[in-house]
Amino acid sequence: MSMNSSNKYIQIVGGFVAVIFGVLQGIDWLFKRFEIDSFYFNLILIILLVAFIFSISIYFLKRRKAKSENRKIEKKSKIKLILGVILTGLVLLIFVYFFRKINNNQTLVNEIIPELIETYDEGKIVESFNKAKELLKEYPNNDIIKSYFDKSSKYAYLKTDTDGIEVSILYPGDSTYLFIGNTPLDSFLVPNIWADQSHKLKLFHNDIEYIQKGRDWHNYRFPDSSIDIPENHKAFLGTDPWMFLQGINFENIKLSSFSIAVNEVSNKDFQEFIDAGGYENPSYWDFPIQIGNKIYDFNSSVKLFTDRYNKPGPANWSYGKYPSGLENQPVTGISWFEARAFAKFKNLNLPNIFQWTYASGIPDNVFVVDQSVINNSNYDSSQLREVSDENGSYNGLNNIGGNVKEWVLNPNGNKKEKYSIMGGAFNESAYTFNNYYSLSAFDRSIGNGFRLSKNLTNSQSDLDYDIIPDFQRNFDELENISDEVFEVYKSQFDYNKNLDSKTTNIDNFQDGYSAQKFEMETTYKSDESLYGYIVYSNKFKNKYDPVIVYPNAGSIGTNSDEWLPESLLNQYKYLIDEGYAIIHPIYYNTFGREKTIRTFWASDSEDYKNTIIKIGQDYKRSLDYIESRNDFNFDNMSYFGYSWGSTTSNYLLAIDDRIKAAVICVGGLMLQKSRKEVEAHYYIRRIKTPILHIIGKEDGIFGYEENYKPWKKLIGTPKDKLKLIELENVGHGLPWDTIIKHHSNWIKTNTIN
Repeated sequence: MSMNSSNKYIQIVGGFVAVIFGVLQGIDWLFKRFEIDSFYFNLILIILLVAFIFSISIYFLKRRKAKSENRKIEKKSKIKLILGVILTGLVLLIFVYFFRKINNNQTLVNEIIPELIETYDEGKIVESFNKAKELLKEYPNNDIIKSYFDKSSKYAYLKTDTDGIEVSILYPGDSTYLFIGNTPLDSFLVPNIWADQSHKLKLFHNDIEYIQKGRDWHNYRFPDSSIDIPENHKAFLGTDPWMFLQGINFENIKLSSFSIAVNEVSNKDFQEFIDAGGYENPSYWDFPIQIGNKIYDFNSSVKLFTDRYNKPGPANWSYGKYPSGLENQPVTGISWFEARAFAKFKNLNLPNIFQWTYASGIPDNVFVVDQSVINNSNYDSSQLREVSDENGSYNGLNNIGGNVKEWVLNPNGNKKEKYSIMGGAFNESAYTFNNYYSLSAFDRSIGNGFRLSKNLTNSQSDLDYDIIPDFQRNFDELENISDEVFEVYKSQFDYNKNLDSKTTNIDNFQDGYSAQKFEMETTYKSDESLYGYIVYSNKFKNKYDPVIVYPNAGSIGTNSDEWLPESLLNQYKYLIDEGYAIIHPIYYNTFGREKTIRTFWASDSEDYKNTIIKIGQDYKRSLDYIESRNDFNFDNMSYFGYSWGSTTSNYLLAIDDRIKAAVICVGGLMLQKSRKEVEAHYYIRRIKTPILHIIGKEDGIFGYEENYKPWKKLIGTPKDKLKLIELENVGHGLPWDTIIKHHSNWIKTNTIN
């Protein structure tokens, strides 16, 4: 190739580079601006490429015809040849670049962005957040992607009292934490969903990792560096949580950092206290102390805390020794005073109720208790687990739910006649986990235990001395309403009685038994149906005696009910095998149905009032359905309710008189006020249904004095139709054999057979 030929070739290719790049840039902008289909851009690319190839071909054809006398290639000519080849390659790269770019843009417009929009519109906020976050790495200037990232994200804020804390974040769906910086940090972006599900934070300080669930506002106080964390304790940062227990809403809580023992105190641990003369040393005991109007001194009071043979020690010990082979089980059968004395002996403390509640994880999701606690903890059992058993562990704390109820520092009520005890015991139901309990400080029931804690600041927490409000109502001082006014209140539960129901058999149920599901429209405006389950034995040819059931508060905390027929058979087999049919409606605000309140406790709110009215209408509607069936002996219709099912009967038995007999357990009148239209004490005065009521006198949820006695006094059932069984030394968890013993006999006595 001659010098002149090389120059001309470079001119041709260089010209193409300049022209093509400029033209394609302009066309690219034009196509984006007016969203022109990429087909036409590709067409232009092909035309330009053909033009380039054609130009180069013409050049080489002309060069071949040119005659050259000197075929020696000069050095400069070689350089220009190389330059020409490079420029040719550059032209081709330009074509490839714009081809890929325009087609990527078209994919973005036609596929990726519509998919992102659809994801967001379907309510998949986390997925939308993650998609948009990744897309912005590739398309940082795309306004649509930016807008959907903004929609699916929110700012979470962080404040710490210590600088230099390493902060990492775990987004939903990710498996590893992403380091985001050292404190002080102000804010960071997270998915725009309920805070505790939006992210997790890992805060690293003094070789300790603190994992924090997502919140919109993170505010943490770290332990004093001069204070050691005890062995086998889990440390928690100080913070300002929103705390809620069933029936109690705590406000303006400011926790300092603290630690709490991984395990409950064991029998072996408590033996050290006895062997060291702990019951003889007054420095460990909170005496003298005034409780109510009485002052208790050390010498006379400590004599109350003896074992089976009047030796100092827990109520179930013998001669100052724990039962053989049970050294690793939790100590139980102890009073608040004994738990407190042991804590002082160890130079530690009992946790206050706010520390215990926070450590248990209850505030992390106040509406629905973490099911891992419920499913794996030691509830509804006949025996204790060892303190180190990790089943049901939560927040790194073994047996935080169930096993033994755990004493905490705070008294209940200004008279300090009761003290708080949390978590429920092995012989109680799982829903007691997030219920507030209180018992006499002298109570030594089997099931009473504790674990230890330590404040990790140099100042005593003011929360240790907080008094938990005691809801007191003197129902004797509350005026009744007239029958005319009550009829107006009762009419809230009326509806159009038209009934259009559907009943289907549940396949593959247990041999010898049948299960059905019924379904119908609700009496109130709703997108959901009223449905329920029926279980009965196949061996009976006569009509079945129906028993309608109302669930306990566990039905609020779960969102499924497919397992219910099997559970009904297991629980009520003693009735089913006698020819009874168990009918369990899925009432409003239970199981998988819509929930507007997340607690069974009464409240002075419109939501609570409306919930009670809807539940009442579901109940009456279910009775309509039962009455419409030819295979049920409706004249023998009865009711059963335990706990929440018992307190709800205060309404249900008053608004409908078709129930011939009722068996209720561990109920009473709630002390919290509600709207006047659904104040339970107005309703129970009008109940005439024969009732068997079984309670435990040591019930920590519905207290014997506070809840049960007012109910007993006000219930309208004639005395000859009212049977009350009050069990000594029994709490909220009744022995089921006692219920079995009396249930069917009471129904038979009070129904037409």
